[in-house]
Amino acid sequence: MKHLLSAATLDDILNKAYTDVLRHGVRIEPTNGSTAELFGVMLELTQPLARISRSQNRERIFSALGELLWYLSGSDDPAFVSHYVKYYTRPDVSIDGHAIGAYGPRLIDFDGVNQIETVISILKNNPASRNAVIQLFDHEDGPRHAPCTLALQFVVREGKLNMMTSMRSNDLFLGFPHDVFAFTMLQEIIAKSLDVDLGTYYHSVGSLHLYDKDMNAAREYLNEGWHDGVAMPAMPKEDPWIAINQLLEAEKTIRLSSGLAIEDLILPQEPYWKDLTLLIYIHKLISEKRLPDLAPAVEQIHHSYFGPIVQDRLDRLGMRKLRNDKS
Repeated sequence: MKHLLSAATLDDILNKAYTDVLRHGVRIEPTNGSTAELFGVMLELTQPLARISRSQNRERIFSALGELLWYLSGSDDPAFVSHYVKYYTRPDVSIDGHAIGAYGPRLIDFDGVNQIETVISILKNNPASRNAVIQLFDHEDGPRHAPCTLALQFVVREGKLNMMTSMRSNDLFLGFPHDVFAFTMLQEIIAKSLDVDLGTYYHSVGSLHLYDKDMNAAREYLNEGWHDGVAMPAMPKEDPWIAINQLLEAEKTIRLSSGLAIEDLILPQEPYWKDLTLLIYIHKLISEKRLPDLAPAVEQIHHSYFGPIVQDRLDRLGMRKLRNDKS
């Protein structure tokens, strides 16, 4: 049976993928627990900006953004990413303080090569190239340490940057939404670096699976029905790297500080990057349970897309409503 799933939004992809795995998944017993699996799946996201689920129970903006910044920083420190993704607190995901198969060092400094810069250089010199590939798998990884993501390929076609991610294995419930967010953000970053439009995102998976422990939650998601298809705002047209480096510095300050006041933050002037910085800060406020400081931070968010997402998170955590116009 062929598994070709195409949709405009992440939620539409999730609806199709959950349905297919629950109906047609083959039972297997891998190391991490019983799953239903589809093997050989291609997922196509035609609007990569619609990269975040609008389901209150499946939205993952804070953890996905934190993990993306971990990648872009080049770090393999599990203490960094575990601030956003609790999975990385597990003792089996790191050795001597280094996360196994971490993407960051392989993106930024794989045997001395910054693969993101290399891809941008290749496509600037020859937009028709088929050689703009980032390799994440290393032959030295061994059978238990191979990363889930094998490679990322970028092509410019008809003035748009298309991307294909090749996965050996993908947890549909937890890993897949994070992967789509991080890799489509990287796709958009490279598109802006090349001054071309954002194209289609393709996600090729060997083993796409749903663990037994997550099946009820997947069914509950399907029972929610239709989700709002609004997309995340686009990045500004300018080269993004100065802003990205500023965001990385701000993230580090926020994550490593305690009781940081919003007045002490150096916020970018550009609204898009300011909003992302504020999301990192709001996550910190939530983790510190600093409820009185949340409203002033949320009020500074520029784009209307993010307000409901933040409010949904507060609702899910049982926190009080901030403002009527942010709901």
